[in-house]
Amino acid sequence: MSNPVSNLDTPSPSSSTLNTNRNSTNDSTYSQNSYVSLLDSCETPDGPVLSFPQRATLNLNRSLNILRQWSSRTLKYTRQLFQERVGHLLPTQDIELEQNIQLLRETKRHYENILNEARQMSIYFSGLLQTQRALGESFNQLQRISGSSDDLVDQLVRNSQCQKTLALNGDILLNAINTFIDKLETLTNKTIEDTLITIKIYENTRFEYDAHRYDYELLLARNKSEEERSSSDEYIQHQYQYFKQRYEKSKDDLNIKLKLLDQNRIQVMKQQLILFHNAIGAYFSVNRQQLHLSIIN
Repeated sequence: MSNPVSNLDTPSPSSSTLNTNRNSTNDSTYSQNSYVSLLDSCETPDGPVLSFPQRATLNLNRSLNILRQWSSRTLKYTRQLFQERVGHLLPTQDIELEQNIQLLRETKRHYENILNEARQMSIYFSGLLQTQRALGESFNQLQRISGSSDDLVDQLVRNSQCQKTLALNGDILLNAINTFIDKLETLTNKTIEDTLITIKIYENTRFEYDAHRYDYELLLARNKSEEERSSSDEYIQHQYQYFKQRYEKSKDDLNIKLKLLDQNRIQVMKQQLILFHNAIGAYFSVNRQQLHLSIIN
């Protein structure tokens, strides 16, 4: 393809010819850039442009490398899991940490039981309040159709007011129960659950560390009889150190989170239990006083 500006001694072309040549150059540049951007997006701007066979070979090598790494990890972790299950290998354990984890899981189960019972209490008590309102209204309607000289009028009025009072005071208690449920649900299903996710991460890092620790121990036993070390031995040692650091960091993070959770849990539960107890006591205390006054009157 001829270069439109290569001959500088020729007479100046017309403006239309320049525009045509300029457009042709821009189209050629755009087509080449588009080809590179589509096929060589993962290459560096200064790197060579790979052909389709070269790119296919590169992608195949990358895929095979990823597959080999995945197969190696899968085999390593499957072997570790099997040997732990049959008791051939003992997992790394922190006795105090494991006890705290078990205690947290048991505590969560108890909190879930309390949460379920509190929800049932809210449902049943809400139904009781509706029944009390309906019963009080029934007493009131019967009083309206009764004659003024009827001996039942006073008793109907008194019972109607009694049921309405119980329902009114019950609304305050029901709100307190629902507040207790909301706080307990947040603590159980969000705060504690977030810590359980951290525990899961810790258990995974522990499992990975033990899998590489097993390879490292085999390496140490083999090196006692061999003086030379290969590149694979150095890789095993490097992986062991890496996953050991990950395990230690995960264990430290979990210990900190368990301490913070315990402080938060005690503070929240202490406050909510006091409020719940006071609401129950106030409900029956106020009802007893108001009902006693209605009987005297």
